[in-house]
Amino acid sequence: MPDADTRHSGFLNDYARLSKDPQWPKSEMWVKPGLEINQTYQKRVYLEPPRFYFTGKDLSRSPADTSAMLKYLNQALQHQFLTAGYEVTRRPEPHALMLRTAITGTERTPRDLSIPEYLPIGFVIGGAMYLTGTRDESLRIFFESEMRDAQTGELLAQSVSATTGKQISPADATKVEDAYPALDAWAKQLRERADLAFAKQASTD
Repeated sequence: MPDADTRHSGFLNDYARLSKDPQWPKSEMWVKPGLEINQTYQKRVYLEPPRFYFTGKDLSRSPADTSAMLKYLNQALQHQFLTAGYEVTRRPEPHALMLRTAITGTERTPRDLSIPEYLPIGFVIGGAMYLTGTRDESLRIFFESEMRDAQTGELLAQSVSATTGKQISPADATKVEDAYPALDAWAKQLRERADLAFAKQASTD
C-alpha cells in the first residue's frame, strides 16, 4: 500500500506535525500535546457529514454513487460509535467531540500476496498472473480526518489513513459497492482511535 504521506489532499490544514502511527501501519496521526480528554469531554460525538475531497478516477462520480458512498460512510460511523457506547448528537454541543471526515483518493493496485505466494514458486506464478492481467486487484481508499471540540472548534487530533475494499478482477470496472469494506474498516479505526484516547486518560487518573 502506498504510504499515507503520498496522498495529502489539502483537506487538513497542516501535515507537517503528523507522524507515523504505530497502531495502524501506513497511517499518520497527530494529537494535541497534553490533551486530557476525560477531563473535558464526555463520550459524545457530533459527526459532521462526510465529504469527498479528491479527483480520483477509479470510482464513478455520478451523483447517485457519490450520495450512496457518503451515506454508507455516515451510517458506518454512526454504527461504530453507537454500538461502542458513545452518544451521537444531532448538533455540536458542549463537552462533545466533533469528527470531520473526507474521502481523499482511490487507487487500484495488485492485491496483497497470500502467504503461499511468498514462497519462491508462488511468487513467480503470482507475478505472471499480474503481468497477463489475470491477477485480482485491490481497491484502496484514502481518508483524512480531524477531531475538534464541538463547541469551540479547537483542533484536538488529525489522521491520514488508507484501507482496502473488495478484490476486483482487472477486467471489471470499479463499482461503488467495492468501496464498502474499506469504509467499514475506516469507521472502525476512527472509533478505536477515540477508544484509545479515553482509555489512555482513564488509566492515568
